[in-house]
Amino acid sequence: MTESRPEAAERALSSTSVRSVGETKVTSLPISVRGVLCLTVIAVTVLHAVVALRSPSPWIVPDELIYSELAKSLGQGGLPQIRGEISFAYGLVYPALLAPVWAIFDDVSTVYAVAKVLNALILSLTVVPAFFLARRFVNERCALVVALLSVAVPSMLYAGTLMTEVALYPAFVLALLGIAAALERPAIATQAAALGAIGLASAVKMLAAILVVAYVSAVFLYHWLDTHDGFQWRGRLKAYTPTWIVLGGVFVVGAAFVVSGKSPFGTLGAYAVVVDNIDVLAVPWWALLHLAELDLYLAVIPFGATILVALRGLQRDAGHQSRLFAALLLPTTVVLLLTVAAYSSPPHGGAEGYSATVARLHERATFVLAPLFFVGLMVWLRERPLGSRTGVIAAFFAAAALPAAIPSDQIVGNASFQTLALVPWAGFDGLWPLGVFLFACVLAAFGLLAAASRLQAAAILSVISMVFVVVSVAAQSSMELSSQWTRDRGLGPTADWIDRAVGRRTVSVLWAEKGDEGFVQPAQRHRVLWLGEFFNRSVGPVYELGSAMPYGLPSTAVRLKGGRVVLEDGRAAPFGELVLIPCHVRVAGTVVTRDTTTGASVVRVSSPIRATVTTPESCARDRLG
Repeated sequence: MTESRPEAAERALSSTSVRSVGETKVTSLPISVRGVLCLTVIAVTVLHAVVALRSPSPWIVPDELIYSELAKSLGQGGLPQIRGEISFAYGLVYPALLAPVWAIFDDVSTVYAVAKVLNALILSLTVVPAFFLARRFVNERCALVVALLSVAVPSMLYAGTLMTEVALYPAFVLALLGIAAALERPAIATQAAALGAIGLASAVKMLAAILVVAYVSAVFLYHWLDTHDGFQWRGRLKAYTPTWIVLGGVFVVGAAFVVSGKSPFGTLGAYAVVVDNIDVLAVPWWALLHLAELDLYLAVIPFGATILVALRGLQRDAGHQSRLFAALLLPTTVVLLLTVAAYSSPPHGGAEGYSATVARLHERATFVLAPLFFVGLMVWLRERPLGSRTGVIAAFFAAAALPAAIPSDQIVGNASFQTLALVPWAGFDGLWPLGVFLFACVLAAFGLLAAASRLQAAAILSVISMVFVVVSVAAQSSMELSSQWTRDRGLGPTADWIDRAVGRRTVSVLWAEKGDEGFVQPAQRHRVLWLGEFFNRSVGPVYELGSAMPYGLPSTAVRLKGGRVVLEDGRAAPFGELVLIPCHVRVAGTVVTRDTTTGASVVRVSSPIRATVTTPESCARDRLG
């Protein structure tokens, strides 16, 4: 009997040349494969280290300041602190990775440079879990392509920032690998590896906790697809008893929080406020928009190809690995997109501690799915067309049309580090949505051509790579400009101007904002303090007159009483001998040093401090306002 194409495809996918990662160990890999992986890590590290070092200062502030503060305190052997206040509100894995850099090097400019090189290395290590994840579905050569594509994405540019996405990417892909292993072989070891990897990713960024839901959903979906028999399906779930025990323990702890009067969402740290600000009715719309942006980010072709592979896995006659892929991809994608959509559903107007903004697309939270779609691409390229002609056309047309669903008024506001794929379109927003639709159609046409004519895989991969390069170049240019802009407005010629003048003596900060403002929008003047704190170890506690600065970092509220700076209860504020002030604050004392570019000064004072406040507009440099 002639073998059907689906059967041939499954036989090829299940052949001995496509072993599970449980059998494919590092030591069993051919030397050539290990060599390619090692060379890839080295080459990508060098490339992105060089690119990252082009940025002169942090610019995603105060986020980068927060992680530097956490890393600094951990490097000193203490608990995680922000401005001297202990905080567990942020993921600690990434600051812990940076901590040795802060401990080894004294000069903060050197610390900053070394940290970016370390970032490049951490991101490049994604090739390892991406390769082994792909080996569950394709042969070694195709798995290498998946690994290479995974570190060719534009988000590798995050190496130039001190952000948790740097560590989240490899940790998230490692968790996907752990889940895939537990689905395929639910032994105690594989379940422990899956839960451990999910725990690690969650410790990097609490967003990754959604992988618990994805894992449980994948277990049910995979075994239902694999049996289509109710009794066998329920029976297979017994193999996951270790997982149910662990998750049951987590549930008990959460219940204990509720009984004690505490919210279990408190464990979400800085993200707990999101739970109270969800517009449920808007979630589906924002999930669709994030799916559309992810489609554009992936250069359309992997998205359309993965649709076909996933649909194949849902069919009754699908093979083992097709079902495994569908069970891994679909719950993870749906849960992550819904979670990010929930965060994006309400407009950010200051209630969450952030400024009002239209930037509500968060590609930096969804790009971690890219390796799964690259796996789907390689499976499709190997077994194409993997569907009827109508089905293939429909899948790629959907992939082409989806990005055009993003409203044109979302383009410019979202074209930033949050959403790199939109950066090249920021200058052409007048062409949206027709321009992006035509662009996506051209890419989809390559997919259809590949399906119809067996176009060489190298041609398809070249097109995708070219798109990644264009987006990366545009995004890096934008990031460099933002970094230089921030540095010009936050610092003079010498970044460590405070440390040079005072050594390791502690310098308190006296800041002032208008007292009648409920929420202070971030302005250029705030970078004077944030960058001053970042590059100068001597900067210590912050005291604030009037309204609090944006983002609500730890500080002490003070007020003026008879020209003296006092605490809210009337006692004299406990400033030290040295005080850092912006140009719109004046204090009685002797100027120790001044940054002539920003107008900020370090003044030697005596207690009680006497101060006057003018408006930022009164500064010599209007741009500080």
